[in-house]
Amino acid sequence: MRRLIGSGLDFLVESGFLYLPLLYDPDIEGEIREIPDPTESQEATGCVILNDGKHFVKSLSLHSLVANYERIGKDLYDQVRSAVLRHVAGPVERNETSLSWKLITIIFQVMPYFIKKNRGFERGKFGKEEILKLIAEKVDIQPTEYERTNTIFDLKPIQEALKELEKLDSPFKSPADGIISSSELRNWLQQALKSQVIEKERTRLNNEVRRRKQLIASVDEDMDILLYVAHKGSLEINGFGLSRIGTSDDYLIYKRTGEYILKDYYGRSYLFPDCRVAVPTCSPFKPVVMEKYKHPFLYAHNAGQEICMHGFYPPQQFSAESAVQLLEEGINALLYGYDARRRNGYHSLDRTREYVKTVEFEDYRV
Repeated sequence: MRRLIGSGLDFLVESGFLYLPLLYDPDIEGEIREIPDPTESQEATGCVILNDGKHFVKSLSLHSLVANYERIGKDLYDQVRSAVLRHVAGPVERNETSLSWKLITIIFQVMPYFIKKNRGFERGKFGKEEILKLIAEKVDIQPTEYERTNTIFDLKPIQEALKELEKLDSPFKSPADGIISSSELRNWLQQALKSQVIEKERTRLNNEVRRRKQLIASVDEDMDILLYVAHKGSLEINGFGLSRIGTSDDYLIYKRTGEYILKDYYGRSYLFPDCRVAVPTCSPFKPVVMEKYKHPFLYAHNAGQEICMHGFYPPQQFSAESAVQLLEEGINALLYGYDARRRNGYHSLDRTREYVKTVEFEDYRV
C-alpha cells in the first residue's frame, strides 16, 4: 500500500473507502462486462466503480488505513511521530523522574512479603513506616543529601508539552469523494497520522500527570529515603533486593536462595551455593538466575539464565502479586523441583550409564 501511495497513480475515494485503479487485463475485462449496466455516472456495482471511463476496485477503509499504518508503513509513521515529538519530548525527557511507580510497588508491596519481622511466635509483615525505617537503618542517608527537588514534583514540563500539543493539533476530515492523486492522498495521510500521534501523546502525558500526582500524594513525607534508592538504583536488605536495568525505570527484583542441598539418584548430596533468583518489571516476566550458575534446571553455566519450569505461563503485565508469585515459583523450582528418580531438567546430578557430555556437578558433592 505504501508503494502505491507514492506511485503517482490516481485513486478514488467513495464513502470513506479507498478504491484502487483497476489495471487492464483480459480476464478482468471479461468479468467487468458481466457487471450489469455500469454507467458513466459513477454507479457502484459491487466492489467496482466506473468513474470517468476508468474502473476502480474497492480496497480498504481510510480509517483502517490510518489506524494500521504504524505496522504497514512504519517509515512514514516514524517520520511523522518524530516531527511531533520534537516539539514536546525534549522538555519532558530532560526532566524525567527517577522515581517510578514500579519502584514504589517493589518497596511497599513486594519487599514486605519477603522481609518478615518476628513477633514472639508469630511473623508479621512490615508496614510502610517500618519499611522506610528499615531502609534508613541499612543505608547511610545524609539528611540534606536528597532534598525534595526531584522532578516528580515538577509537573510544569509535562503541562507545557500538553500545551504544545494543543498548538500542533489541527482537525482533519476524510477527503471528499472523487478522484484523488497519490500526492494528495499522501498529504492527507500525513495529516491523519499527525493527528493520531498527537492524540496518543496527549493520552500518555495525561496518564503520566495522573500517576505522578498519585505518587506525590503517597510518598511526599518520605521522599528523601525513596530518592536515595531511586538515585542509587539498587538496594538489598535481608536477602531481598532490587537492581535497576540500565537507565530505564525497570528493575530486577531478586531474592537470595541461600545454600541448599539436592540429592541424586543414589541419595548422594550436592551443596549448591547461594544465588539470586530475579524477575524483571518488564516483559518477558520469567524468573532468571542473576549469577553465573549451574543447576539441572538451567541450560548452561552462564549468568542471566531463565529457569526451566514445566507448565509455566508468564503474566502479561507487572504487578506486586505477579512479582511475588514469580519469585516464589523460581526459588521453589531450584530448591524443590528436581526429582532424583526421574532426573528431570536439562541435566542430571549424577552421570547416567549412557553418558552424554553436559553440565557436571561433581564439584558440588559433599
